[in-house]
Amino acid sequence: MLLSRTIAAFCIIDDALQALGHTDHPQAKTPASAILTLALLAALEFGGKHNKALALAKDLGLFTHVPSPSRFNRRLHALYPLLLPLLHLLAQVWKHLHQAQAYALDTFPLPACENIRAPRSRLFPDKAYRGFIPSKRVYFHGLKLHLLVDDGKFIHEVNLTPGSLHDLASLLLLPLDLPEGAELYLDRGYESHLYEDLLREAQGVVPMVIRRRNSRRYLPWMQYLAIVGRRVVETVGGMLHAMFPRRIHAVTQEGFVIKVLTFVLAHNISLLTQKMAGYSKLAPPAYPA
Repeated sequence: MLLSRTIAAFCIIDDALQALGHTDHPQAKTPASAILTLALLAALEFGGKHNKALALAKDLGLFTHVPSPSRFNRRLHALYPLLLPLLHLLAQVWKHLHQAQAYALDTFPLPACENIRAPRSRLFPDKAYRGFIPSKRVYFHGLKLHLLVDDGKFIHEVNLTPGSLHDLASLLLLPLDLPEGAELYLDRGYESHLYEDLLREAQGVVPMVIRRRNSRRYLPWMQYLAIVGRRVVETVGGMLHAMFPRRIHAVTQEGFVIKVLTFVLAHNISLLTQKMAGYSKLAPPAYPA
C-alpha cells in the first residue's frame, strides 16, 4: 500500500513538473520529482521527519540514488518556489475530475513553540506572530494557515500569515479563483458587508456567512445552511492536524513554510490518487486488437 501510494505520487509530481517546464541540472543524481516525493512521504507517514523518509526509501530501494539528509534539505529548499505553482496546477487537474459547487474558507493556528517559550523564540521572534484562538480562548505563537477547500475536501488555495493578522485579511490575500455562481461558506470572523458585496458583484460568488445575532443580515435559516456547508473545511483541518506532529520542527522560517506546504500537497495528492483509482476501476478493460 505504501509503495503503491509513493509510486502514484511520484508519477503525478513528475508529470506536473514537466508541465511547469522544470528541468533538472545535468549533474543531479536525484530528480526533483523524487525529492518532492520523499518530502511527501515524510509528511504522510512520519510527521514531516525527513530523516526517517530517507532511511525508508534507502531500505526499500525506491530510487536509484537517495541523497543524504543535508543534500536533501538543500535540494528541497531550492524547489521551494515550485510548491505553490504545483498546488495551483494540481487544483486545475482536480477541477476536471470533480465539479465542485461549494467552497469553504477557514483559518487554522500553527503554533511554532509553547507559549512560555514565545519570548525566546528564534524561529519567529516578533510579537506579530502572537495570535489568539477565540474558540479555545488561548493565545499561541506562530502562523495562521488559511485554506480554501471545496466540497470534495480538496485544498485549492493556501496562505500563511503571522498569528496576529485578522482572519478577514485572507479574503484580500487569496486570489479566490472560484467559478461564477459558486457558494463560499465563511465563519463569523470573515463577516464584512463590504467584502461580501464585492465578491457578489465582481466575481459572482455567493457568500454564505455565519453571522452574529445582532447583524442586520442575520437570517436563522441561512445560518443553518452556512454551518452545515462549512463543516467540510473543519474536516480538512482535522485531516491535516492528524498528519502534523505535535510541533513542526524547523530551523528557519522558510523550512517551516516548506513543511506546511508539503503537508498540504500530500493531502491533495492522496485525494488525486484515490480519485484516479476510482476512475480506473470504472473504465472498461482494453482488449488486444
